[in-house]
Amino acid sequence: MRYRVEIDGTLCSAFGTCVAAAPSVFALERKAAVATVLVPTTDDDQALEAAETCPMDALSIFDAASGDRLV
Repeated sequence: MRYRVEIDGTLCSAFGTCVAAAPSVFALERKAAVATVLVPTTDDDQALEAAETCPMDALSIFDAASGDRLV
C-alpha cells in the first residue's frame, strides 16, 4: 500500500521517535526543532509505526489512493 505522510508542525516537539522508526521517511530539523517528511508518499510500513509511536500525535498517515486516514 502507498501512504501519504503529513506532519503537524504545531504539534511536533522533535522527540525523534519518527526518525528512529522510519529513517527513510522522516528527518529532524534541529534548528527549527521539528521533524520533516523526506518523502511525501511511501510504501514503507514503518511510517505507520512512526505515527503510532509519536508522543505528540503530530503525524498523520493516509492511504495515498483513497485519501482515508489510517493513523
